[in-house]
Amino acid sequence: MDYLIIILAVAVSLAITFWPLRRGKRVWFVGDVESDLTVVIRDREEALRALKDLEEDLLARKLSRTDYDRLRPQYLERAKELTVKYDETRERLEAARKRVLAQAADNAKL
Repeated sequence: MDYLIIILAVAVSLAITFWPLRRGKRVWFVGDVESDLTVVIRDREEALRALKDLEEDLLARKLSRTDYDRLRPQYLERAKELTVKYDETRERLEAARKRVLAQAADNAKL
C-alpha cells in the first residue's frame, strides 16, 4: 500500500513537472522589429529637427537664402525617406504582433 502511494505521488509530480512541455511551441516576441522601429523613430526625429533648425537659422539670418534653398531639398528628402521607412517598419511590427497573437491563441486551444 505504501508503494502505491509513493508511485502515485511520483507520477503526479512528473505530470506536473512535464505538463508545460506537452503544449505546443511558445512564441516569444524578442523585438528585432521593435529595435528597428526605435532606430527609425530616432533618425526621423533627427531629420525633422534638422529641417526645423534650418528654417530657424534662415529666420535668424545665420544662413543665407541661397544656402537654405540648396540644403532644404536634401533634408526634406531624408525626412521623407525615413517617414516611408517608419511606416513600413510599423506595418512589419503590426504583422509580427498579429502572428504572435494568432500562435498564442492556437497554443491556448491545446
